[in-house]
Amino acid sequence: MVKSVVILCEDSPIGKNSAIEAIRMGAGIMAVGDLEECKIIFMGDSVYFLSKNFDPEKVNMDVPSNIFRMMELSDLDVYVLDSALEIAGLKQSDLVDFDNVKVASNKEISKFILEADVTYRY
Repeated sequence: MVKSVVILCEDSPIGKNSAIEAIRMGAGIMAVGDLEECKIIFMGDSVYFLSKNFDPEKVNMDVPSNIFRMMELSDLDVYVLDSALEIAGLKQSDLVDFDNVKVASNKEISKFILEADVTYRY
């Protein structure tokens, strides 16, 4: 039986819904499954989605406020790869303010992936 899931998100949030769909998928899995944990990991350009300065309306996209609310209400653990933040020129203080958003190292994320029963990639 599947007890833990990791969802990897790498794509830029501009012009794509990958980050939003990763959160929806994670929340849905947690709501209907008998999971102990679901971790969503933002890597690559997807880290921009969690930036306080990300303004999707400027590129004719919907504001993801309801998605952030879903993320906040679910028991999802959301991680951001530290090296992806550095490459993007962002710091942890530049990320949205949610208790369940944490910065993790490559070693920690590798461990999450190895220990998960199932891994999805967006």
